[in-house]
Amino acid sequence: MSYFLIVCLILIGFIFVSLELLVFPGTTLAGVAGLASLGYAVYGAFAYHGTQAGYAVLVTVLVLSVILLVVIFRSRTWRKLELDATVDGRVNEASSKLQVGMKGVAISRLAPMGTIEVEGETYEAGSQTSFIDPKTPVTVVKIEGGKVWVKQEAE
Repeated sequence: MSYFLIVCLILIGFIFVSLELLVFPGTTLAGVAGLASLGYAVYGAFAYHGTQAGYAVLVTVLVLSVILLVVIFRSRTWRKLELDATVDGRVNEASSKLQVGMKGVAISRLAPMGTIEVEGETYEAGSQTSFIDPKTPVTVVKIEGGKVWVKQEAE
């Protein structure tokens, strides 16, 4: 195995590892191929050029790996991929207006969670008994924390 082939394997390995980190995160195929290429380059240096060359290639690969990881994690690529929005909303913030016994209507199917309307306000609610179809009259039976529990009104 020539030094040229070892250098090519190292470059291919770093390309695959970079692709795994930046383009295909979580697939592991490119990462495994990159690590295999780097490992085979180190093995080839030990097997065909002796321990001194093998250790030199090993140290080079390790140092370049650390440098590559630092460059990748400091790059702006991660900032383009991350979620930058802040979620300020809360479920049923206005549920303090609700009281047990209030009547409303199901807007969506409660299976077991869905949306209800009580006095012109919409709330997320859960069915305490069974599935409730849309446009069905409901009664608030329990409020705990921010969760509203309803049951279908008896007809």
